[in-house]
Amino acid sequence: AEDCALIHGPPGTGKTYTLAQTVQALVERGERVLLSAFTNRAVDNALGELRDQGFDDFLRVGTESGVREDVQPYRLERAGDPDERVTELREADVVAATTASCGSRVMREQAFDVAVVDEAGQLTEPGTLAATTLADRFVLVGDHQQLPPVVRAEDDETGDEEADEPGGSLSRSLFERLIDRYPEASVLLDRQYRMAQRIQAFASREFYDGQLRPATAEVAGQHLRELPGVDVDSLPGHLQDRVAFVDPDGHARGNTNPEEAAAVADIVDAYLDAGVDPEDLGVIAPFRAQVAEIGNRVPEGVTVDTVDRFQGSSEAVVIISFVATGDLSSPIFEDYRRVNVALTRAKKALVLVGDAEALSTDDTYARMVEWAR
Repeated sequence: AEDCALIHGPPGTGKTYTLAQTVQALVERGERVLLSAFTNRAVDNALGELRDQGFDDFLRVGTESGVREDVQPYRLERAGDPDERVTELREADVVAATTASCGSRVMREQAFDVAVVDEAGQLTEPGTLAATTLADRFVLVGDHQQLPPVVRAEDDETGDEEADEPGGSLSRSLFERLIDRYPEASVLLDRQYRMAQRIQAFASREFYDGQLRPATAEVAGQHLRELPGVDVDSLPGHLQDRVAFVDPDGHARGNTNPEEAAAVADIVDAYLDAGVDPEDLGVIAPFRAQVAEIGNRVPEGVTVDTVDRFQGSSEAVVIISFVATGDLSSPIFEDYRRVNVALTRAKKALVLVGDAEALSTDDTYARMVEWAR
């Protein structure tokens, strides 16, 4: 399979950096490149990284509202003569568009040497093919251990994201299938630049066969102490560790757990009192209702959101509310891939807030609780 390359990039391994380097290397060889991804955000992130690396010979296809402000100058104008648009596109070395835009009339008339597709683990097979069919060869960049393809839209009642049933053909990305089928075409980025050793240990063991490791001693040993103005000694004892587990003995009411929300708010206050900047704090919960419950209790500036909104970003301190109590009738966070994303957003401190007894009824969560305590 020399016409395809698969780059498997676990959390914090510098997928976007690697992708931008790949695009430049291809252009230097005289190849014409299509750069694509599922979301506008990922396409613009990749272009931002290319620009940071000193490369800006690209054209962005997309609507004005969909494209980030700093990328607007590179956007192909929709107005005017369609033939001119086609010519302008043909002359660009790098054309960037979401996979949805790849199906547009103007894009379907283009031909590329190589398609480079980011977030490939989150794309359904038809979505990936929309980009790869426009090119002779392709490079897929992604991580099938993070968020799966979103096949069904949000649940209207609760606003919670719902994934396609596991095992459904669309819920498996082409990326995952190819990695299974052609391991020799894939490369694992195994050094991560985000998490302290203690924080990454569980995810590495559980989701990456123990192969993920900190890129440097500085990454491995990082601690809240290094944040300017933070007095770690003023934190409650258990929060001075890099990983902590807090069991507030709450009760789930539907998709909320008020006791847990209150515990999260107390933990946030403790970090703020110790001098942590609100911008350095993130809170993740599996349901919108719990996100709202927590959001009402914590100060402005602290990001509180569902795991889907956190993909691709990181914070110095992350607090996760698991909500569930009793027996785990439905999988929290839909599936373990979402848990993996949640557990790998923190750089220096991670606090899990949940019902230890309930979580311990599931093998994976039981190992997680044991690790966190």
